[in-house]
Order: sequence, then C-alpha cells, then structure tokens
Amino acid sequence: MKIPHFLRTQLILPGLSTLLVSAGAIAEELVCTHELGRVMVDNLRVPPNGICNLDGTRVEGTIKVEANATLNAQRISVIGNIQTENARQVSVRDRSRIGGSVQLKSGGGATISDSIIDSDLQYDSNSGQFQALWNDIGGNIQIFQNDGSIEIVRNVIDGNLQCKENTQVPFGGGNIVKGTKEDQCAQLLAYVSPAEPCAKSSATFGDGQLHIPRVSVAGHADVIDYRATLRYAPELSRNGSLVFELTDAGANLSQCD
Repeated sequence: MKIPHFLRTQLILPGLSTLLVSAGAIAEELVCTHELGRVMVDNLRVPPNGICNLDGTRVEGTIKVEANATLNAQRISVIGNIQTENARQVSVRDRSRIGGSVQLKSGGGATISDSIIDSDLQYDSNSGQFQALWNDIGGNIQIFQNDGSIEIVRNVIDGNLQCKENTQVPFGGGNIVKGTKEDQCAQLLAYVSPAEPCAKSSATFGDGQLHIPRVSVAGHADVIDYRATLRYAPELSRNGSLVFELTDAGANLSQCD
C-alpha cells in the first residue's frame, strides 16, 4: 500500500470553515521523486533516474540514492547514513547534519559542503567532480579510485584524510586533520613560497591562498612573467565556486628573474 506524501485530515466543526491538517511524519520508506520540505520520514529512497530535492527534511533512518538518480539536499538532518551507488549527482550542503556516514560509490559527481558528518565521508570509484568544502567530519575522509577532479577545502577531520589510486591528485587546503594525511593527500597543504624563484610548476592552494608560480602578462612592449599570491575570498564565493582576489598588487606580485 502506498503511503501518501502528506496525510491530510479534514476537521468539520459547527459554524467554522473546514480545516486542513497535515501530519508531520511519514511512516516507513518514502520514495522521493519530487521536492520535500520540513517533514519527518523514517527512511527515504531516490529511485533509478529520479530527482529528489530536500530542504529542511528530517530522516530518522537512512537515505539511499539509486542508479542514475540525483539528490539535492540542504539543511537536512539524517540520523543514519546517506548511501549512493551509481547515482548521477549528489549535493549535501547548507548546515546539513548526518548522524552516520556519507557513502558515495560508483556514481557521477558530488558536492558535500558546510555540513556535519558524525562518522566517515567516503567517495569511491566515481567518475565526476568531487568537492568537500567547509565540513566537520567526525571520522575519516576516504577518497579512493576516482576519475574526476577532487577538491578538499577547509574541512575539520577528527580522523584521517586518506586518498589513494585516484586518476587526478586531489587539491585544496586549509584542512585541519587530527589524524594523518595519507598517500595522495599527504602533501595537500604544500605550496610554492612567493620568495622562491619562479617555477614552471602548476599553481597550488594552501593556507587559504592560491600561489601561482608563473603567470605571463602581456604589456605594450613585451611579455613579463610574474609570480603571485591571491587570497581566498569566502565572502565572494558562491554555489560551490572558489573566488580569489589580489588585494595588494604591490606586495603580492613579484617579477620573475
């Protein structure tokens, strides 16, 4: 028997208009292919090819996201885990709270930002871009065997930061790791000092700053190579993007020799 999205009861009182009362709790497992707001459910499942948008929803059990499905969640509270397998896209953000783990496996991309996860954040064998931004993680971050780009910025991690066998080396910085940083994430906070000679290596990010070892600037007469340090500007960053600014050109730009 299907359980309706909202249980509604009509109360007819003498001399009064009909009142419509919505129950705040939905029992057992809810199949979500639509938008859901500030209600409470036992368990929630996003079926194959489904799109589920959650805002302020409380889940007493687990969220499961199935093949080619999409979950967009903000300000949610989940007592158990979020588990995905072969999902298309997953987004959990804006002060969401997960009592268990977030387990993302064999899918597309995912963004986990500005959230609290009491246990582990696991990203395993996925093909799309992954972002872990400004989270509090009670356990480990484990990122294994993924093909897309991996960005890890400003997380507080009570356990370990473990990155292994990813096609692209993870990048980011500003993370507080109380355990150990391992394998591909062991040097995540390393950066090129502006005092060093210009190099032809890639730009690096660490301590909230973007360090560009060499950038070519075309002038009226010739091309001059510079090195620069840009400040991460969280007040300008929106929708998962990172914005940097050069606050003092005189202090932060240095001409290459």
